[in-house]
Amino acid sequence: MEKVLAITQEVEASFKFVELGLLNLREQKTLVSNNHVTIQLLSSGFERIIKILLLLKEKHLTGHYPKLFSGKSFFNKYRGGHGINVMLEELLEYSDDVEELSSNQLVREDVLFLKKDIKFKQLVHILTEFSIIQRYFYIDTIVMEKENSAINPFELFKDFLYSFLDGVDQETLTYEQADTLAIKNTIICIERGLRGISRFFIFGFADLGRQYYADFSNFILLKDENLGSMKYAERKVVPSDSYYPISWPSLKYFRLISFSKKKLLSSSNYKCWPFNVDSIYVFSTGEHFYLAEIGREIFALTGATSTYFKIPTYLKSKYLKPRGYATYLLDEAKKLNPNSKF
Repeated sequence: MEKVLAITQEVEASFKFVELGLLNLREQKTLVSNNHVTIQLLSSGFERIIKILLLLKEKHLTGHYPKLFSGKSFFNKYRGGHGINVMLEELLEYSDDVEELSSNQLVREDVLFLKKDIKFKQLVHILTEFSIIQRYFYIDTIVMEKENSAINPFELFKDFLYSFLDGVDQETLTYEQADTLAIKNTIICIERGLRGISRFFIFGFADLGRQYYADFSNFILLKDENLGSMKYAERKVVPSDSYYPISWPSLKYFRLISFSKKKLLSSSNYKCWPFNVDSIYVFSTGEHFYLAEIGREIFALTGATSTYFKIPTYLKSKYLKPRGYATYLLDEAKKLNPNSKF
C-alpha cells in the first residue's frame, strides 16, 4: 500500500507541475518573457512522470520494483537522474516490443511523434540540459570571472517558441497576435508529447499501468481538435463538493446501519490512527458498498459508495487529523463481505 500511495502521489505531482507550466506559458504576453518558471515546472513534471513509467516497466517485466537503498541509486545511470532524454529514449525502445502500443493507430502515431518530431525532441533536449546543470545558468553568469559559455536553456526555449512562427505570414499579424499564435502552437506540441507519454499507462504495462494514470487521462483522451484549448485546466464543478455525510439521528442513518454488517475499530489496535476519536465503525452493505461511521457521521470508503449514497469519503471528516489517511479502513470493511467481487 505504501508503494501504491507513493506512485499516486508522484503521478499527481507530475501532472500538477505540467499543468501549471502550461498555464504559466499561456499567460505570457510576449515571447521574450522570462521563461524560468515555465521551464522549471515542465522539466519537473516530465522527469517525474517518465521516472514513474520506467519503474512501472520494471515491475511489469520482472514482477517487482527495484530493491535498492534509494531511488537515486536506480536513476543515477540516466545522467545523474536528470537525463529526461535518456529516460524517454529507453521508454521508446521498450515500446517497440509492446503490441498494444503498435496495434492501435492513434497510439502508434503518438509514439512515432515522440520518436521523430523535431520540435518535440528539441523541447526534451532543452528540459534535459536545464534539469542536469543549467538551472543555475544565470547564477553562474553572475559569479564567473569569465563569460559564461555554457548552454543557455532560457535562450534555447525562446528560440523554440519563435520556431513556431516559421512559415507563418506575419505581415497581417500584430506582434501580440504572432506571439499568441507561437505560444499556442508550442502548447499543442507539448500536449501531443504528453499524450503519447501518458498513453504508456494504458497500453504499455497491461493492467499494472491502468490503475495509476489519474489526471493524465486529460492527455490520454485529448483529441486533436482540442489541442491547445487547455480545457483540462478549467475549474470543474465536482458533484461530490455538495455531498454531506449521513448524520445521527436521521431515518436514513438508522435504515442504513440496520441493513449493514459492521465492525468496531479501536485506536489501540492500530499503529497509525489518524482520527481525533478513539474508535469508529466500518460497514459493508449490499455487495460492494463500504462505509465508515466517524463521530456519528457516516462517510463512504470508495468512489462508487460515495456516488451511490451521495455522501463524501472519510477524508472529509472533521475528526480526521490534517493530512491524515487510513487505507486499512477499506480492507477491514471488505472483510465483512468475503464473497464480494469488489
